[in-house]
Amino acid sequence: MAFLAAWGFKSLSGENMKLQGKAGEARFLAGLLLALGSAALAAGCTLLFPDGAREVAKLPVRVEVEGPPYLRVVVTDWRKRPLAAGEMSALERAGFRWDYTVQITDTAGQTVQFREVTASVRSLTDYRSTRTFPLESRVDPHGTVPITIHAHLSTSNPDEPGNLTGVQELTFLGRDENWKLVELVVRVPLN
Repeated sequence: MAFLAAWGFKSLSGENMKLQGKAGEARFLAGLLLALGSAALAAGCTLLFPDGAREVAKLPVRVEVEGPPYLRVVVTDWRKRPLAAGEMSALERAGFRWDYTVQITDTAGQTVQFREVTASVRSLTDYRSTRTFPLESRVDPHGTVPITIHAHLSTSNPDEPGNLTGVQELTFLGRDENWKLVELVVRVPLN
């Protein structure tokens, strides 16, 4: 993107560029801004608009699961509540906590022993937090194991859209009865 910006400004002031009056200049600038904006989106940058608002990422419509096909995942017991003042730092003004249960069921008659879970929370304005926890959880053949999960988002600016909405990604790591690595990724919308 830096190359495009430097190239655009050099070309704009270069003598070899012939613009056909104000209309040609406007078309060139519009094309340059479109190219820069496309490059910024492709690079994963957050765009700032003239009024100061930020473009926010999209929220998954429902729970998404990636993993072995023999593990079925259901998210149940959803609860969302506002954070109390004592649960936030002095700079934070608003926040929410989500509590839910991830139920993992084996459908192939295999034992799976999970050892850890990495929980990442990302707000739609791209605030991120990641922590890894030990997890001693065993899914017996054709059995189901419930795992209680908590997530929270808080902000010092509750007026900015997307600060209190996001997604939690849970990566469960373990091994099956044949000692093959099992990775199960669950993405849960927080809205």
